[in-house]
Parts: sequence; C-alpha cells; structure tokens
Amino acid sequence: MDNLTGWQEISTTRATRSASITRNWLLYVLLIGIAAMMVAPFLWMLITSLSNPSEAYTYPPSLPKQWRFENYGELFDRLPFGTFTFNSLKISILATLGTLFSASLAAYAFARMEFRGKRTLYWIILATMMIPFQVTMIPVFFLLKTLGFYGSHAALIVPHWFGFGMGAFGIFLLRQFFTTVPRELEEAARIDGAGSLRIFWSIMLPTARPALVTLSVLTFMAHWNDLIGPVLYLTDTDQMTLTIGLAALGGGDLIARVDLLMAGALVSLLPILVLFVVAQRFFVQGITATGIKG
Repeated sequence: MDNLTGWQEISTTRATRSASITRNWLLYVLLIGIAAMMVAPFLWMLITSLSNPSEAYTYPPSLPKQWRFENYGELFDRLPFGTFTFNSLKISILATLGTLFSASLAAYAFARMEFRGKRTLYWIILATMMIPFQVTMIPVFFLLKTLGFYGSHAALIVPHWFGFGMGAFGIFLLRQFFTTVPRELEEAARIDGAGSLRIFWSIMLPTARPALVTLSVLTFMAHWNDLIGPVLYLTDTDQMTLTIGLAALGGGDLIARVDLLMAGALVSLLPILVLFVVAQRFFVQGITATGIKG
C-alpha cells in the first residue's frame, strides 16, 4: 500500500512538473512572438533607410542588394537636420526642466502643506488634463503672440515653467510619490531647523528621484514628438524642429523618397532610445511606486 501511494505521489509530481514546463514554453513562445512584433517595424525602418528608392517599395520586404549608407548623408544635405536636431534638443530639455520645476513645487504644496481650497484646487488642476489641447490651442496662441513669443522658441519653453502642458500630470505623479515619504523625516528636519524649501530640496527631491526621472522621460518624449506646437509658433527655417523636418520629407519633391523618410525617422528616434536606456531603472521604479498603469 505504501509503495502504491509513493508511486502515485511520484506520478503527480512528474505531471505537475511537466505541466509547468509546458506552460513556461508556451509563455516563452508568446513573449518571443510579441517581441518580434515590436522589433519588426524598427528592422523595416532600418532596412528601408539603407535601400535604393526603388527597393523601398518592394513587398514583402527584403534585404537590399546594395546597402546605401549615403542615404544619411543625403538626408543632411537636403535639409538642415543638424540644426533641427539641436532645436529639438534645446526645446525638449528646457521645457522638461520647466515642467519639473513647476510640477515639483506644486506637488509638494499639495502633498505636505495645508491651505484653504487645497482639495478643490487640486481637483480643478486634475480636471484640466481632460481638456483636449485643441480646445485651448487658439486662446493660448493669441496669449503667447500678445506676450511677444510668436516666432521664437520661447513660445514652446516658457509656458511650461508655469505648469502648462504636462504640468497637471506632473503634479499628480509627484504628489502621489511625495505622500509616500514618511512624515517622520520631515518632522526630524524641522526639529533641526529646516524650513519648507530646505525640506523640499534636501529630502523630498532626492527621495522622489524615480518619479522625477519618470516625469522627465514622459515630458521629454512629448516635446520631442510635438508637431503642432512648432508648426504654430515657429516661422524661420533655422528655428524648425525634427518633427517639421520629417513632415517636409513626406511631402513636396521628396514624397517618393521613403528611404530618406525612414533615415530621418531613425535619426529622430536615437535620442529617445538613449534616454530610455539610461533612465530605464528609475523609470520602472517611478511607474511602480506611483501606481501608474498604461
């Protein structure tokens, strides 16, 4: 009887182990399939950017007979992509810093300070995230034009130092993180004579580094990919951004040059890839710590 029970336990263990191995293999196959679906468009962009114009339209896609690395040189010859890249970096970095500045200060006030109308004001700010950009586009345009920002990068930078754009989302994100910081740290700092600004600078900001990195990545991507803003406010070619350059590659006499369009898309993609790789660890920590879900 004992032998029979032992064999049954061994059989059950083997069946469980076999089922676990099967599930793992199915999971790996599923993940590999999803990864292939994600990587395939990028590989197509890379191959097309190095193809002849005639080969760019072939279906199904195949490796080019002759790799044309000179497509990237032609890209920079036809349009000032170096200037466009610098302008995009300048606008994205300065606007991101402005969002971090305004959102972190406001988030700290909502998380740790008490004042009349605090809850109502916070919900009003959150409600602004539900208003489409197209609704406020014309009033904001006339406001910035009246302030003399039309035709300059200031129109795309200065408003974000006062909470425009990603400011409401940044306040929500950072407030979520600031509320998780133990109040004992703040109380100990106040006993040592630290004021609110000192606590904000020395305790809150270092502790909220993952959330700050998360907000930085999301805000930088939003400005880097922005097309409507530059089209509305920029007038000179020397002020244009990469998104306008890509739009130019898709029209006019370059409409048939898909190879150049893909080369330009890869050039615009590189800074985002570098940023995400560098900030990946903090980005994931910030997403999990603040409870944001896609």
